[in-house]
Amino acid sequence: MVLEVTAKDPETGKVLYHDTRKYFEIGLDLDGFMRYGAWQIKEIVDLTLQPLKTQHERFFFTFDQKDLEKAEIAVNVYYYISGKKGDLIYQEKKVVEFPEMP
Repeated sequence: MVLEVTAKDPETGKVLYHDTRKYFEIGLDLDGFMRYGAWQIKEIVDLTLQPLKTQHERFFFTFDQKDLEKAEIAVNVYYYISGKKGDLIYQEKKVVEFPEMP
């Protein structure tokens, strides 16, 4: 699974921020190979989504533009059943407006 967050300026379409987080099944790496080393098992457990559990993520970012009044934040979740073909399973977009500071 891949979680992707993108922030754009809604007026110009310029990408202001982009980040991704990747998760994979226990026992398989991102290339689909089995991993059994002790240090690899810890990495797998840390990066694995457990069945029927919710994983909360936070992305903290700042914008360089001082005159930015709003930004469009898009969140996409892709599921990769095998190989390089990922299916979009969740998407949400919101426009966030920034209040003018006195």
